[in-house]
Amino acid sequence: MKNNNNVFFKVWGIPILLGVITILGLLSAIMGVGVWHIVSWIALSIPVYVMFRYGLKYFK
Repeated sequence: MKNNNNVFFKVWGIPILLGVITILGLLSAIMGVGVWHIVSWIALSIPVYVMFRYGLKYFK
């Protein structure tokens, strides 16, 4: 059982983390004003940065 749990987080750990960061960014954009908009821009930029960083490796 421990081995299966390790494989699960090895495969799905980063996508789940990026999903949580995206949800927090969207919620802070909807519910907050001022500083919360800055937090939302930062939180929503992280998944985009990760997509560009690892997506561009396949075009080189």
